[in-house]
Amino acid sequence: MCTSKRFGSSCFQTIDEAIINSIPENTKKSKKSKKSAWKQFNAFCQEKNYVLDHQRSIEEIANILKDWGYNMRRKNGEEYKECVVKTLWNVVAKEVQEMYDYKYNIKFNPFSDSTFNEARRARDAKRKTLQSSLKKRRSSSTVLSGDEIRKMVTAWNEDTPAGLQKKFYQISAYELAWRGGEAANYLLHYFKIEKNNKGEETGRIEYNSVFSKTTQGGAKPLAYSKWLIANKDDLNICPVRLFKKLSSKRTTNITTERFFLTPNPQWQNDNSPWYKNCPVGKNEIGKWTKLAAEKIGLDVCNINITNHSNRATAVSHLAKSGLDEQQIIKITGHASTSSLAPYLEIDTEHHEQIIKKMRLQEKESNTVVSATNELQAKASSNSTYNYNKCTFIFNSDSSK
Repeated sequence: MCTSKRFGSSCFQTIDEAIINSIPENTKKSKKSKKSAWKQFNAFCQEKNYVLDHQRSIEEIANILKDWGYNMRRKNGEEYKECVVKTLWNVVAKEVQEMYDYKYNIKFNPFSDSTFNEARRARDAKRKTLQSSLKKRRSSSTVLSGDEIRKMVTAWNEDTPAGLQKKFYQISAYELAWRGGEAANYLLHYFKIEKNNKGEETGRIEYNSVFSKTTQGGAKPLAYSKWLIANKDDLNICPVRLFKKLSSKRTTNITTERFFLTPNPQWQNDNSPWYKNCPVGKNEIGKWTKLAAEKIGLDVCNINITNHSNRATAVSHLAKSGLDEQQIIKITGHASTSSLAPYLEIDTEHHEQIIKKMRLQEKESNTVVSATNELQAKASSNSTYNYNKCTFIFNSDSSK
């Protein structure tokens, strides 16, 4: 008689790997950022001969953070961007606070204590100085027009391994409102060809980004899906067709689940493998939208075009189409409508449309007032008056 074991037999190594793989990418990135910030602060202290030990007074610690806030630099000596200064100072200040609390039982709060006022002001003064520089101040990703998006999609040759991936990425990143860097972590099973109850394809690709930033809140967000819809009016940029074509190029040598793969450098035609069994790096994918923009002649040197421009463009276009914010977040995956605020700034084109509507409304209002005054004047005498395809007959004889 054959008996089966009730419980699983996974070893601790397998369990540990599963735990690591389940950690959201943005959490991993946050831990790396803290280590990097602390490493740079240690290099700063060594150069300045600062020693952080139990003999330092709180005033001395505040002066060190004051110096750090204004004089932090990159490894090559260049200035950081304005937003990086704030992040680095805050991360280091928090680490210093926790270190003194844990090691020496010395308690202080660099974010609220008056002793650290000058340190915080030095950080803010540095940020204000950097904001005067176009290259150093923080700028939002540029919103693109619908025509520019289409040109960027069609700029790539889908009959080449690199071109096919970039073409599919460009249209999907826009229609699914992807965040800037998350495409590097997308897996094949995030996409599913949708079928109806009869097992027939519906022409849509269901997309659900499990373990992404928008689905960390538990079981409920995991149920949210978005869809790639077939573009029957323009098959050249149809995301469903491009998805199927890209999927068909994953030959048996591909074992990785990552969706975007490194093109095969020996590729010559359809008879040779299109891709290597190796995912495209995050830094490489991060260049794709800017490369497409440069390819169609946009001024990428003076406008901030990044992969996140696809998401910003999607939100902007959805808002202009008349969708309310609750409907928009269903598509974009934002946690709340307040998260949309940075994307809903009125651009030049949108502002022009609003002004034209205001002027039209003002013109119509003046026309109505003018017509009303004329009607009142005509009413004082026997006459016939035509207005807006209506004929008015006025008779001043009140006895009739």
